[in-house]
Amino acid sequence: MSYESKIRFFHPISEGLKERGITKMKKIFLGILAGMLVLGTATISMAGPFTRRETRQQDRISQGVGNGQVTPREFRHLERQQGRIEAYREHAWSDSSLNRSEARHLTRMQNRASRDIWRAKHNRFHY
Repeated sequence: MSYESKIRFFHPISEGLKERGITKMKKIFLGILAGMLVLGTATISMAGPFTRRETRQQDRISQGVGNGQVTPREFRHLERQQGRIEAYREHAWSDSSLNRSEARHLTRMQNRASRDIWRAKHNRFHY
């Protein structure tokens, strides 16, 4: 009798259990993965408008620098402002949720930054 036949002789259902164990593990893993995906998507969708807006504001600043409409001093001010917004956004999301007052404060910060970008691009100072 070979080694393989001995295993089958002593454990006739070992192959079936292995297969069922693997599929059960796969189901558990896929369930956990799906749960994480749903939670991650919900979190990202809530943070999405703020990060998209920050990206658009960064593009506007870069465009102003490229056109010569934004001076180096204005650029430093706008970049510092964007850094503060990003730091506050990360702080607000540190507990994995964004409450209404944090969202309102973040929106106000971004509104002020947008206004400052517009003013920097449309003032009389150019280089």
